[in-house]
Amino acid sequence: MNKFLVVLLFAFAACEAELDTIVFQQFQKFIKKYQKKYESINEYLARYEVFKTNFMSTLTEENKSYKTGITKFSDLTKQEFAKTYLNLNYDAMAMANFEPTYAKQSNAAPSTFDWRTENRVAAVKDQGSCGSCWAFATVANLEGLYAAKKGTIKTFSEQMLVDCDTSDSGCNGGLMEYAFAWLKKNGGINYDSDYPYKGTKSTCKSDKSKYADFTVTGYKKLGSSYSTWSPVDEDEVKEFLYETGPLAIALNADPLQTYSSGVLDLTSSRCPTSGINHAVTLVGYGYDSSSKLDYWLVKNSWGKSWGEQGYFRIRRGNGTCGVNCYITTATVSF
Repeated sequence: MNKFLVVLLFAFAACEAELDTIVFQQFQKFIKKYQKKYESINEYLARYEVFKTNFMSTLTEENKSYKTGITKFSDLTKQEFAKTYLNLNYDAMAMANFEPTYAKQSNAAPSTFDWRTENRVAAVKDQGSCGSCWAFATVANLEGLYAAKKGTIKTFSEQMLVDCDTSDSGCNGGLMEYAFAWLKKNGGINYDSDYPYKGTKSTCKSDKSKYADFTVTGYKKLGSSYSTWSPVDEDEVKEFLYETGPLAIALNADPLQTYSSGVLDLTSSRCPTSGINHAVTLVGYGYDSSSKLDYWLVKNSWGKSWGEQGYFRIRRGNGTCGVNCYITTATVSF
């Protein structure tokens, strides 16, 4: 064999061994940081292989406006991640047909805005391994509407929706409008302190004597047609957000498994609207000088250790990941 080729093969093997060492060290740090526990050596090794695949993919991605990296989901395959965390009831969303509302064209919205600075956004929560994103987006919207009226933040019970809402499917998915309609029929919702989150569906234990001091009277959906989800002009979304408060929205969240920071910016081929699968809360918008991109500020329900302290930013103005296709809010009475 050619001596040069032999040297090259040895060098390649050495580099590969060094890379394996680096990946394994990162896996150990990942286990410690996120307190991962595996039941057997076989599961440990299987999760390491998944972690390695995900880790290597982040090294090869070229993202100018955002960063990817190790997250709490790095030991999950894409299929496992989607099955557990991306459980918006897409079938119900596709079949439903709600009358749209329109934002007032007042042009009152400033160039940048963040509802957190107005004391309208509660702390980031964590849905755990329960597919209850729909409940968290529903409750975050209600918390914002309550704070607007009362001038103080109160947190409400996602667990009550998971356990008691017969229009949705608990940890197996749901839809915000269905939750709003159920809350209207039910007559109220408990505070989080009276019905704390468990992350698994169980017997309904709601207490009407402890319902919050408001009722849901219905909901509104921003749209340009009678289709349940259709692209909306994002300037209109901006006005609606500024006039209404934090909004319950949906988008394709596949890229969020490895998202770390920055402004998520993907083409429709890499993040198609047809893949809408996750409910989140739209809380603001702005401009990122480093990437020179307008962005939406979005609150997620995966805990503060994920993303930008539980939030992510996504490009505003070109319908990235379907962010402008499904926008809704409850209407309430005090």
